[in-house]
Amino acid sequence: MSLSISGVNTTADAAASAVSSAGTSSLGQDTFLRLLTTQLQNQDPTNPVSNEEFIAQLAQFSSLEELQGISSGLDSLYMVNTSMNNAAMTNLLGRTVVARSDTFHYDGDGEQVVRFDADSAATEATLTISDADGDVIWSGDLGSLAEGEGSYTWDGKDLSGVVVPEGDYTFTMSASDVNGNDVDVTELIEGVVDQMSFDDGSALPTIDGVPIDLASIVRLTNGDEP
Repeated sequence: MSLSISGVNTTADAAASAVSSAGTSSLGQDTFLRLLTTQLQNQDPTNPVSNEEFIAQLAQFSSLEELQGISSGLDSLYMVNTSMNNAAMTNLLGRTVVARSDTFHYDGDGEQVVRFDADSAATEATLTISDADGDVIWSGDLGSLAEGEGSYTWDGKDLSGVVVPEGDYTFTMSASDVNGNDVDVTELIEGVVDQMSFDDGSALPTIDGVPIDLASIVRLTNGDEP
């Protein structure tokens, strides 16, 4: 003899209904309890949930609670750590730093020192300066380079001898050794940190309005280094 029960959804339909009424597709604490309760209410009377299965589901719920607690704790720890780091980074304001960057701000009046760091000695080196649109405004042969950090003083004029307007400019260095092999040269910027932005939740210092990634900072200086 078969037993037919009308008006009772299947467990799968009931579960879907429970998730829908919970207003989310994520299995959170409230949704888990709703699913478990709905399952018990709509189980097949001829094949009820066994004690072992019920205990296993409760164990899953307990694990879910613990994981949610850990996640919440980690989120709080991250927020505290970020806040402390951001507060510490404000100490960079007013400090002179050297950082890896190929961008500098030219004030439109006088000379501009560009800095670099050569991995090894070079017999030939070329400096190229471009404007914000990527157009080359000046390029020149610097001759030989010694290994390590160096600098070049640009007069602020383009290839036609006209002083360029104030703005942000980029520069690139290319060099080769006596055997014609390429020499890696890293572009550097040195200046006073005049602003600290926290727009994206992390500290971002700027030098003359040019953003400098914290990871690119090579060292702090006293401002008297060549």
